[in-house]
Amino acid sequence: MDTGVCSSESINGEDVFSCKESDVSSADHLVVMVHGILGSTANWKFAAEQFVRKLPDKVFIHRSEKNMEKLTLDGVDVMGERLTEEVLELIKQKKNLRKISFVAHSVGGLVARYAIGKLYRPCKIDNERDLSVDTGEVLKGTLGGLEPVNFITVATPHLGSRGNKQVPFLFGLTALEKVAAGVIHWIFKRTGRHLFLTDADSDGKPPLLKRMVEDHEGYYFMSALRSFKRRVAYSNVGYDHIVGWRTSSIRRAVELPKWEDSVNEKYPHIVYEELCKACDAEPISVEVDSLDNIEEELVTGLSRVSWEKVDVSFHSSSLLRFAAHSVIQVKNENMHSEERIMSSDFSIQVKMFSLAQIVPAILIKKQQFRAQSRIDNPDDVFITDNVPHLTDFLPDLQSYPNPLKKSPAYAIVKETFVSPQDVVAQKIVLQKGSPRGVHFPRAGPREKVYFKSEEVRACIVTCGGLCPGINTVIREIVCGLNFMYGVDDILGIEGGYKGFYSKNTKKLTPKIVDDIHKRGGTLLQTSRGGSDTNKIVDNIQDRGINQVYIIGGDGTQRGANAIYKEVEKRGLQVAVAGIPKTIDNDIAVIDKSFGFDTAVEEAQRAINAAHVEVESVENGVGIVKLMGRYSGFIALYATLASRDVDCCLIPESPFYLEGPGGLFEFVEQRLKENSHVVIVVAEGAGQEFLAQTMQSIDEKDASGNRLLLDVGQWLTQKFKDHFTKVRKMTINLKYIDPTYMIRAVPSNASDNIYCTLLAQSAVHGAMAGYTGFTVGPVNSRHAYIPISRVTETQNVVKLTDRSWARLLASTNQPSFVEHSVEREKVDKDTIDAINDMRITSI
Repeated sequence: MDTGVCSSESINGEDVFSCKESDVSSADHLVVMVHGILGSTANWKFAAEQFVRKLPDKVFIHRSEKNMEKLTLDGVDVMGERLTEEVLELIKQKKNLRKISFVAHSVGGLVARYAIGKLYRPCKIDNERDLSVDTGEVLKGTLGGLEPVNFITVATPHLGSRGNKQVPFLFGLTALEKVAAGVIHWIFKRTGRHLFLTDADSDGKPPLLKRMVEDHEGYYFMSALRSFKRRVAYSNVGYDHIVGWRTSSIRRAVELPKWEDSVNEKYPHIVYEELCKACDAEPISVEVDSLDNIEEELVTGLSRVSWEKVDVSFHSSSLLRFAAHSVIQVKNENMHSEERIMSSDFSIQVKMFSLAQIVPAILIKKQQFRAQSRIDNPDDVFITDNVPHLTDFLPDLQSYPNPLKKSPAYAIVKETFVSPQDVVAQKIVLQKGSPRGVHFPRAGPREKVYFKSEEVRACIVTCGGLCPGINTVIREIVCGLNFMYGVDDILGIEGGYKGFYSKNTKKLTPKIVDDIHKRGGTLLQTSRGGSDTNKIVDNIQDRGINQVYIIGGDGTQRGANAIYKEVEKRGLQVAVAGIPKTIDNDIAVIDKSFGFDTAVEEAQRAINAAHVEVESVENGVGIVKLMGRYSGFIALYATLASRDVDCCLIPESPFYLEGPGGLFEFVEQRLKENSHVVIVVAEGAGQEFLAQTMQSIDEKDASGNRLLLDVGQWLTQKFKDHFTKVRKMTINLKYIDPTYMIRAVPSNASDNIYCTLLAQSAVHGAMAGYTGFTVGPVNSRHAYIPISRVTETQNVVKLTDRSWARLLASTNQPSFVEHSVEREKVDKDTIDAINDMRITSI
């Protein structure tokens, strides 16, 4: 939760806002900021800070936190209910609140519209009609007892996303739009059904978005929307590949205006402004039961209230236009101008109490960094993804000279410290004229640190499953803190996250950890789940810990991000550093996770054993099951490294058993040719088949991962039944599952070096005051990355990339795509678009 104080006062009949940190208790105007699909509070962090900093006085800013990341897939109604409860709880806590406004991006606008429908309470004055006539003022209801002021949406799909070019990346092709409507729920679950208007139920209820254009079953959707003093819809006229112009601006195709390069000198990205008065006209008659009919009802319903429509375009910027959907939200400082011109643009002449109104001012130029001092080509501009820093919420924090200046180890290093300007490119293969993309701060020691060595109390915790290299990371964090920075007070939290509040700590010294890298497992023990953020931060605060090093996978890193946010909320000088750990290599952004090389190397032993076994008998069939719940990287790389594998099955690539081109046919052919066959299967492969033929159990482990059925045992039985009963062939089948053997081994030489770099980089980052960050190699250069970036999505094998093609060329196995469900329903263009897209908010 973010606080800032603001008050409104009248100057020439217009509301003006200012902020004073000392006046938090007097804030009477609540501004609720809502993000979109797969988004989080971080999406609004920078904008909220600028709002409070530049428009001072009595506003209380709250970034919605009840619908983050995967919770945004639960549906607009479920998210709306959560937002309602969140706002009511806030109003209950802050007794002095009198007014309320909403600022929402993308799907967040629909969620906000749902929430206000439930929050709305009609005016209870019996003689409302007479009083309205006498005073000339229309009495309106309240939202949770507060006066509604502004309702702002930014790139929100008010008319849904189905057909009529509402999702521009589908190119307006009817076939693609129909396919998308049929498969969108695979990706975005219930929310996808709501967006594509495919949620009409058997009871005869129309789609949710259609219900939301009128007061419906106790929900005052339109009455609530009408109660606001003003409603504003910001839209991208082009280059927004996610939300089309019509749906975000609530217009029919014939109503889209002709826009000019700029209509506003102060905000040049504004290309059209329009005040649309309320209109009670009936829907225009269109073909019965057509999609246009539903869309017309939505336009007509929403047009019964007035809207201020502001159309924005970034077409003149070769860089901004490619991310228009996100750019219009102002997610981070990179949306800032090079000259830092914001102070002049945030003047008392702002006509509207609305963050969205000032968005174009912030977006006039990107903050620019250039490789050389004389580069005038705009395509050379690149974006840095800023990592959170303690001074973001503790601006007066004192810095100190880095003790590495006096370290003998660094005495002969030419450049001891990493420059703040040093960044690492996420994308290194470019085409002429294309933008250079996102960059991350380079990892390494900084000239200034924000902790005195004698005042540091650090802790290390390991969570999730085992992985080769955990002990090496623990050792190098301890030794790095002690040898490089002189830190003596280092604690080990035993038993994962729950160890913070249920177990004792273990004192860690270089002597204690001296040889643990030679052993598998973790010195500190581990567990799944137990991430009670408030309890953990309470414990951190009680123990006086000010550096937290968290080793774990994507679920653990989400927990680390929550800890960082709670620390920030409480204003504690605590640096939270994540070290990504997943043997499956499914952490996004970074090149690979530690332990992966060791896992691939150990997998060779199992594959070699299977090959020896089946080569020594007639019709030998060897099946080796490897790790890979959702990502098949271990199976893929082990297969490429082995060259003894005939077929590799991974979760990303559907396969089928029977029929022409099926697995049975392929295995039988290989047995005829070579008299043996080796199959490698990732544990997450073929789960859809198992669910159909075996008793499916919808259970999850403590980390929230769905428990998988054993594809290895299932495949073994299927081969036995087919070849012995159907084909009447004798086969010698050998099944090997080395999963726990691989997890438990110590890391190899390559991973040991990698773990050392990760640990030392994390120590340098924490001492330099970075927080809420993780560390890892990006294109072979170590970088600091916001934790939120690596938890946005999972790293998976792309079937359209060359790596999978190399495997198919190596094994000469069938691709299975001709008969897969996905290939029947989604054509190549759609698959390419999904593979190339990393959606953070819709």
